[in-house]
Amino acid sequence: MLNRRQLLVGATAASAFATFGPALAKAPLASAQVAGIHRRKIGAIEVTAILDGVAPLGAQLFSGKPAADIKAALEAQGMTESLPTSVNAFVVNTGDKTWLIDAGIGANKAFGPNLGRVEANLKAAGIDPAQIDGVILTHAHADHAEGLISATGAARFPNAELVIHEAEAAFWADDGIMSRAPAEAKPFFESARKSLAPYAARTRKVKAGQVAPGLVLEHAPGHTPGHSVLRVTSGSEQLLLIGDIMHNTAIHTALPDAGFAFDGDPAMAAASRKRIFDMISADGMLVAGTHVGFPGFGRVLRSGQAYRWVPAEWAYTL
Repeated sequence: MLNRRQLLVGATAASAFATFGPALAKAPLASAQVAGIHRRKIGAIEVTAILDGVAPLGAQLFSGKPAADIKAALEAQGMTESLPTSVNAFVVNTGDKTWLIDAGIGANKAFGPNLGRVEANLKAAGIDPAQIDGVILTHAHADHAEGLISATGAARFPNAELVIHEAEAAFWADDGIMSRAPAEAKPFFESARKSLAPYAARTRKVKAGQVAPGLVLEHAPGHTPGHSVLRVTSGSEQLLLIGDIMHNTAIHTALPDAGFAFDGDPAMAAASRKRIFDMISADGMLVAGTHVGFPGFGRVLRSGQAYRWVPAEWAYTL
């Protein structure tokens, strides 16, 4: 801790440098953002947030509540109805194995040109795709799963097993369900199938429960049938990776019953959201979300009959 005398000495030195220091040449504009990576420790486990990019979403994608209420929830947090939304993935290094939680959208450009950066940001973090021992999918929507494959459809992670909830794998593989799906939903099936196919021989389909030491998958259906969250535990510390439980921190905390355009079952998704929010707010648990502003870490706290989002401070040390 700095004391008053140290602060005064430092201020005096800074003033002297400002008066007598050399003139500095004007720096050129950088014209590029820094790499989208951020690390923090959960006990002995190292978690790295990896930014895939930003999707151009908007308030019109939320439903089940009056538009005025959705607008008011956004305005209360200083947001407009234009909602550029992060897509985040996470690397969990337990010391024994390196796990990637979701893989971004890969070469798919359906949401514009500002996504598909997981591979580049893994490289910036010093992680080679060959070092990934396993990929755990929260679910198989394109912005979580198409990063599993290259533009040519080859497996991007040559040494990784794929871990997915059995209900999620079964749903996207079911020809009967696909045949009955409306035309606008069929591309979701095609995306999931092509993303999962190269890993067929090394896919582990699981129920809720421990998938690796310190990593427990918990079923939270509704957004998709097998949508899951992942609890990371080391010693007395925990982190919950909540996938698509929340698509906007203002709307889904103030209006947890609000649906989202890509929910398979909006009512079930809302029930899962409220169950997860009740748990994490009661426990004060640190969480990280796929669609929370990068790096995605924070807490959900109770606020009357609803909730509020509190971002975590930047992790200054590891």
